[in-house]
Amino acid sequence: MSNPLFNKVSFVLLMLTCQLLSAQRGNDNLAPGDRIPLRTLVRLAEPETDIKRLVTEAEIERVSSRYGIYQLNYGNVDNWLADYESLERLPDIATLQFDYRLESRNRPNDEEYERQTNLVSMGFERVWETTTGGTTTTGDQIVVAILDEGFDADHPDLVNSLWRNTGEILGDGIDNDGNGYVDDEYGWDFSRDEPNLRNSMHGTQVAGIIGARGNNGIGVTGTSWNNRLMLFAIDDVTNIIQAYEYVLEQRKRWNDSNGAEGALVVATNASFGLEGQNCSDFPIWGEMYELLGEEGILTAASTANRSWDVDERGDMPTTCPSDYVIGVTNVTDENRLEQGSAWGSTSVDLAAMGQGSFTTILNGYGGFGNTSAAAPYVTGAIALLYSLPCPRINALLRDNPPVAARLVRQSILRTVSEQQSLEQLIATGGVLDVAAAAEDLLATCSASEVEELTISAVYPNPAGASFQLEFGDPALGPYTLEFIDVAGRVVRIDQLGEESALPFSNGISVEDLPRGVYVLRLSNGVEMTQVRVVLQ
Repeated sequence: MSNPLFNKVSFVLLMLTCQLLSAQRGNDNLAPGDRIPLRTLVRLAEPETDIKRLVTEAEIERVSSRYGIYQLNYGNVDNWLADYESLERLPDIATLQFDYRLESRNRPNDEEYERQTNLVSMGFERVWETTTGGTTTTGDQIVVAILDEGFDADHPDLVNSLWRNTGEILGDGIDNDGNGYVDDEYGWDFSRDEPNLRNSMHGTQVAGIIGARGNNGIGVTGTSWNNRLMLFAIDDVTNIIQAYEYVLEQRKRWNDSNGAEGALVVATNASFGLEGQNCSDFPIWGEMYELLGEEGILTAASTANRSWDVDERGDMPTTCPSDYVIGVTNVTDENRLEQGSAWGSTSVDLAAMGQGSFTTILNGYGGFGNTSAAAPYVTGAIALLYSLPCPRINALLRDNPPVAARLVRQSILRTVSEQQSLEQLIATGGVLDVAAAAEDLLATCSASEVEELTISAVYPNPAGASFQLEFGDPALGPYTLEFIDVAGRVVRIDQLGEESALPFSNGISVEDLPRGVYVLRLSNGVEMTQVRVVLQ
């Protein structure tokens, strides 16, 4: 039998503890496992009982009508304490208990994980409840390519995350897979033209954010616990182009062989660049992002570590107008632009919380910041989203890789955590929220069959001053609509932007066009479809 005096003392101590917690921090700041102050859950003995007759000092929220369960929220500890004791004695109350902030069952056991608060803030921990990454649901290994100064490829938290080139027999001095590189085990050092990568603090820090092995009991975890990293040491623009060509070859082989050869590279990370330069001045480098995208590869690129507008001052590669590049700037833990980080309402797509990162470094673990730390979170988010249980993405990976890439990019950009301080500074006005992106992507993934870009209706047709255009598309934009006259000339081009509804209906004004017959040609950058319309 329990001791009433002991129970009373324990309860009072509990109340004092909760009062202290409540004074120190709000409920939103509770750690996993914490008891939520000033809240009680009750279940009525008879669900139809009027709870308001029993409780007068609390705000009441229904949790379950069927079972008569309610949440009671109190304004102060005294009322909470008094009510809890009185409710315990009422025959109308079947049971009551405290409420707790839950502990995630998929928090990694890495020793320094508690210092990686950026991962929690941007939603990675919530996605890990569904997937911890590394492979698609059909078992294909997901690979991320990182171009940087160099890497500690022997770091204990990175060595088991490296991509391995199964087409190469190591140490035999032969280019077994015929890609032009001998004994290229996990990438290439283009700065020295050899397979062994030089060491670099910067690249090691970037690699740790993206792909440090998770839940291995040591150090830190990456954005995905089981990412595979393809590594390239670079020094100049020539090296960048060479590395991208290597990546393209591996992904193209995977695409052409239905996964039997090559590597499923879904993203590259570019925590490098040239400040004050524009993509138009580097056409060969800039074109590589379109070539990567055509094979299904996105690139997250950090913008300049300068307090300036890159739309005005320039930056490479974030000024490249590609549907397969995501320009990233850096924010603090309060989601404010970090001092010394660039912005651009056209060239910079979103922000990520790079400041205050904790990651792998040479011979250990340590801090990391600036825009170079921000981009890897977006790169990691891309890879993590590809591991979601999404039949549509799995099908598109093989059937239409560019559309798959653009779907992932769009989910990331349209689900940012919007911040008023960023509204006028960057395109989305927000910070990466990978959990929201995952929810958005999964919402489009129920269909097992992949839709094609189709125009479903044009009405009225013949049309007068305007008409409605309805179409469906798995890629969801942006769209180009061309008006082609009977002589085959393109007489008008409309940009329709990115849309979120299927089918999409858009009112098209045609008052400026001469009356006659036109072909409407609609393109999403990957597919094209057309229909005839008559203006009268």
